[in-house]
Amino acid sequence: MSAGKMTRVKRRLLRQAVADNLQTISGLPPRNLRPARVRLRLWMRRLPMALIVLFSLVGSTYLVSNPAPVRDTITPANIVVQVPPRPKPAGPATIDSLQRIESAAFPLSVRRVIIDAGHGGSDPGATAPMLLTEKDVTLDIAARLESLLEKNGFDAVSTRQADRMVPLRERARIANASSGDIFISIHVNALLKHTSSHGIETYYLGPTSDPALTKLAAHENRASGYSMSDLRRLLDGVYADVRRDESRRLATSVQQRLWEGLRRIDPGMENWGVKRAPFIVLVATEMPAILAEIGCMSNTHDVARLSRPDYRQQIADALFEGIRAYASAHDTLDKKGT
Repeated sequence: MSAGKMTRVKRRLLRQAVADNLQTISGLPPRNLRPARVRLRLWMRRLPMALIVLFSLVGSTYLVSNPAPVRDTITPANIVVQVPPRPKPAGPATIDSLQRIESAAFPLSVRRVIIDAGHGGSDPGATAPMLLTEKDVTLDIAARLESLLEKNGFDAVSTRQADRMVPLRERARIANASSGDIFISIHVNALLKHTSSHGIETYYLGPTSDPALTKLAAHENRASGYSMSDLRRLLDGVYADVRRDESRRLATSVQQRLWEGLRRIDPGMENWGVKRAPFIVLVATEMPAILAEIGCMSNTHDVARLSRPDYRQQIADALFEGIRAYASAHDTLDKKGT
């Protein structure tokens, strides 16, 4: 055995001997002579401490695997506040998700009519070889229609009463500021590829998938006076249920009377019906609004008729009859509701 190992054994034996001597002095017998009950008594003295350690370990394991709910607590180090889960936000409303409003719920009387003579001033509109311009035809018919309305108990407001340029934005402002009940915009068509055809058609506000109508709307909207910042508000107006439905009814009434009144004079007149298109002048107004194309400047026979004052008067008469029929239907609904 090496000297180092012998030294370690001696030290261990010496420590054991010293411990035995101390225990003997305290009244305990030597280690090899102690009875089992003495060892049991020593374990019983140490048992409480062992149980405390054991319960601490079991408790900490349970808390880790089953965390308690968070409560409002305040400690010097931090503040913990229980926050209830936020409700899931609803998605944006769409046209399909909105409840449709029926216009029959609003049987309002028609008293004030806004008359809009298309084009004017530096904007002649459609022109004809006979020095006839759309702006002159529409202004003359608008004046005749205004006279008929006022003679029959209606209020009439014109967006222009002279040969001047009025931006579409200003026309809509005049109509809205005047608290008009309906809006009638008068125009004359021009078909560059179908000069042999001529007819009448009436538009109300709405989207269209027809490229030709999109091009026509872009042409009419070019001098609107609106900027891109106005686009969202204008588009919202396209889908106003009540106003759109009433505009369709007004357009149907006017188109029917135009067709019935003019075909007796011109058997070749074609009925092109009621259509939807996003004309700015219809979008920006806040009342039922239509745009009537009362003829074709691209057809020589139609130009000849449009040049005659008596024919223009017949157009004004037909427009008036369409307005009166629409207003009468509303008056009937109004009386039923009283």
